[in-house]
Amino acid sequence: MTTKNLPTSTEIETEKTLENRIKPALDVRSRRVTAAAFTSNLPGAESTSHESRYWAEKFGLGQSSGKTPTFAHPRKAKLQVSSAAVVHGLAFGPPTFSHVSPLAVASGPRVRLYGTTPQSSLHRVLRNHSNQGKEQENIEADRQVQTGGSLSLAVAYRHDGRLLAVATDKGQVRVADATSRATLCTFQSPTKLAIRSIAWFRDGQNILAAGDDGVARVWSVAESALSAENASMELSGHGDAIRCAGLWQAPLKTRSKWPHPSMAFTGSYDHTVRIWDTDQESSFDDGADRCLAVLVHGAPVESLLLMPSSNRDVPVWVLSAGGTQIKVWNPLTGLCVCKSLSHHRKTITSLVAIPRTGGDEVTPIQMRVMTGGLDALLRFHSWDSTNGVLKHVHGVSMPVAITALAYSEPQNRLALGTVEGTVLIRQKGPSFDQKKRQREPKAGTYAFFTRGMNAEPSVEDYIPEEHHKHKKLHDFDVALKEFRYGDALDEVLTNRNPVEVAAVMEELGRRRGLTTALSNRDEETVEPVLSFTIRYISNPRYMTILLTVANILIDIYGDMVGRSVIVDELFHKLKKHVADEVRTQESLLRLTGELDGLITYIAMADDDDDENPK
Repeated sequence: MTTKNLPTSTEIETEKTLENRIKPALDVRSRRVTAAAFTSNLPGAESTSHESRYWAEKFGLGQSSGKTPTFAHPRKAKLQVSSAAVVHGLAFGPPTFSHVSPLAVASGPRVRLYGTTPQSSLHRVLRNHSNQGKEQENIEADRQVQTGGSLSLAVAYRHDGRLLAVATDKGQVRVADATSRATLCTFQSPTKLAIRSIAWFRDGQNILAAGDDGVARVWSVAESALSAENASMELSGHGDAIRCAGLWQAPLKTRSKWPHPSMAFTGSYDHTVRIWDTDQESSFDDGADRCLAVLVHGAPVESLLLMPSSNRDVPVWVLSAGGTQIKVWNPLTGLCVCKSLSHHRKTITSLVAIPRTGGDEVTPIQMRVMTGGLDALLRFHSWDSTNGVLKHVHGVSMPVAITALAYSEPQNRLALGTVEGTVLIRQKGPSFDQKKRQREPKAGTYAFFTRGMNAEPSVEDYIPEEHHKHKKLHDFDVALKEFRYGDALDEVLTNRNPVEVAAVMEELGRRRGLTTALSNRDEETVEPVLSFTIRYISNPRYMTILLTVANILIDIYGDMVGRSVIVDELFHKLKKHVADEVRTQESLLRLTGELDGLITYIAMADDDDDENPK
């Protein structure tokens, strides 16, 4: 009796004699093996019952043992993207203002966008609960982004969902507007070989791209007109084509904790994974010096996955998939902390992280790492974020080979790209605790007028913050609060309101910042101050503060006389204006003295007349 087709978890005890042959007896000494385990025909590829039931009932992956209620069944859809091209890349965008995550599919000479609006056909099909778990087809794309006739190989959304980066087989990275589909800029690789992977930096201004020439490049969107053919950073060192790339940047709060706050990871067909320092503040002579470590996977690397770490000594875990193995790496030490047999019979093509709900009380949400391969198998692995340990827990057989995986956590939506040019969509069904929407109450009844009074906000609802409206400050008030005295004076001078200008100058004087505000000015910025001083220095209401301003201006810019025609003319006008005002004041004082004498003489004459009446 041959035993090579049975799992190793089944121990076989046989007894044979030369005289009579006794039939072998099977002694099963392992946990229950499901039907899905035999589909892989690999040792140890068994599935636990609760895992198989969860993925079958929630996402429709596998055969469900029980009957799922109509309202809670998983939603299924099939997108016929292209009949003659493989699906090379999938990417879910961030939830937009309408709380939907669009799906971008890179296949053939264009990128198709699905679910860009709440009214799109994809969302309508997946919201419908009357299909009883049937796979819906004939779903049209909302938009298409052209690639100029080149084959699209990878796609990535920016963090705000407004821009879309597309990699092509002609060595181009095309940045397009996700709404208007217009190509904003195009970066060209010098070798013109295919670009296989792209990733956005957190600032949204730089793109990491890597491909068949074995070089990873960083392109700047802000300087696209100058760097269309010259990358701002080149990371060279691989001996073969780069198939996948990932990017990790430390959070701003913990940026100073790590020696390399920005790292890029590239997996190549030379059987290695390289770690690069992509921090713009780091000083390196060339891209080769930026290589921090070389991790030997032992097989052509097809996919990389970066998993968050709960270990204080590890910034992020790096998962590399090549051949039929998955390895977990510590990027700081370069050590392989876990080597997992994925139970695939052919090459693993994609990795994706997906949460599993319904765990124990300590960890109600557990992370799973899903792998897809050319053997048309999906494998699920449990994940330990503290120690970086993977463990196979479940496997599902699909009807066609898998080339790409993507998951949208806000909508619990899974996308699987295939070699036949189709995308299989699996969306988690609603919770069993949720109920169908009740019938609307009849108009005119008490229930009709009180409907919605006790409604709780849902996850997709926008809840405005309740806060008292504050009076909007002027620009010069904001500058005063930030102690930008020069900017405050410039802002108030643009209003041309003498009351506000005088008030700001008096406030600067109280803060002892008037000299600071008037210093470090050029010809253009000192002209408004001098013009205002000349115009209102004779006004008694503003004379006191403006005399102080004039003295400070003379002390600061007195040495600049003769260097600027405009400043010289303004100081000459100020001198003439002050001289005229002084003459006027002297005339008024003389007139006041004459009037005082005349009034005194008249008063004395009146007194004499009173003493000597006629």
